[in-house]
Amino acid sequence: MDRIVFGQYTVQDLLIGAGFVVGVLVLLVILKQIFGRKKESRHIQAVECGGCGWQGRVSRYAGRCPVCNTALGERKADPGR
Repeated sequence: MDRIVFGQYTVQDLLIGAGFVVGVLVLLVILKQIFGRKKESRHIQAVECGGCGWQGRVSRYAGRCPVCNTALGERKADPGR
């Protein structure tokens, strides 16, 4: 650990510096996950049921109201289903 690598820097100094850099990178990833904006899924949409007034998010492809089971969103626009 006392072996000099560059000028006056030892192996121990380099390991401490590398550990600090890794710690900062891990902290940045954690902060990004906590405060980052969540991606909106292209398979889910926000809707409001005209029958019972329920509001929430349902699938674009098989959207049904969980209260009254009516078709919602893009599913409602497709009369073939």
